[in-house]
Amino acid sequence: MRILLTNDDGVDAPGLAVLREIALSLSDDVWVVAPAHNQSGTGHRFTFGYEIALEERGERIFALDGTPADCVVAGVTHVLKDKKPDIVLSGVNRGQNLGDIVHCSGTAAGAREGALHGAIGIALSQGMDYSNGRDEISWECARAFGAETVESVLALARGGETYFNVNFPLCLPEDVSGIRLVPHQRFSRSPFELYPSDNAGKHFVAILQTPKPLDPSADFHILHEDNAITVTPLLLQQTDMALIERYDGRLPFSGRTRV
Repeated sequence: MRILLTNDDGVDAPGLAVLREIALSLSDDVWVVAPAHNQSGTGHRFTFGYEIALEERGERIFALDGTPADCVVAGVTHVLKDKKPDIVLSGVNRGQNLGDIVHCSGTAAGAREGALHGAIGIALSQGMDYSNGRDEISWECARAFGAETVESVLALARGGETYFNVNFPLCLPEDVSGIRLVPHQRFSRSPFELYPSDNAGKHFVAILQTPKPLDPSADFHILHEDNAITVTPLLLQQTDMALIERYDGRLPFSGRTRV
C-alpha cells in the first residue's frame, strides 16, 4: 500500500510523528506532505491565487506552505503523480474532532480530499481534556491502537463515496472498551461563539460549552463516556436526495418575470 500522510497541526507536530509510526507498521511506502505551519480549523480551504512553497524536509517528507487540502493535492498530483496513494491518513490531531466540528476540521478535510482523489481517506484524532485550562495530551491510545483501527477501517472501506473520522479516547490503553462504528453528533446549534479577549476591541472564536442534549449513540458520548475508539463513516455526496425525489426534481415555475 502507498500511504500519504498529512495533518493540520503542522509538519513538526508530535501527532504526525505518531501517525508516521502507525503508517510504517502497515507499509514501507509512506510519504508525508503536511502544512509548514499550524492550519487548525481551516476546514477544506484551498490557497487560491497565491504561490505556495513546497520544501523537502527529509526522506519522503515534504512541508507545504498551505492547508491540509493543499497538501493532499500536492501529494497526489505532484509528489506521487507517478503512483497515486491508496490511502490518505490525516492526523493524528491534537484533540478530538467530534460532532459538527468535522465541518471545519482541517484534519477531516485532509481525509476528505484524499477520498475525492480516489484514495481511502481516514482522519485520526487523539482526545484530550480542554477543561480547567489543562493543555496536556497523551498519545498512548493512538499509538497503541492506531494500526489496528486503520486495519479495521480498511476491512470495511469500499472507496467511492465514503471517508472516515476516527477519535481515540482520553484514557489508558487498557481502559479502551473497543472500536465503535457511530454517527457524528448533530448539535442543537453551532458550538462556536465569539467572546472578548483581555485586549480592548479584540475577540476570540472558540467553543465555550458543548450544546446539549447529546445523543447517547453518537461519537461525542461514546468517546467520552464509554472510552471507545469511534469511527464515523462520512459521505462525499452531501445532496439531500430524499428531498429531490419527494418533488421529482422540480419546483413550481410559472415562467413569468417580476420587476
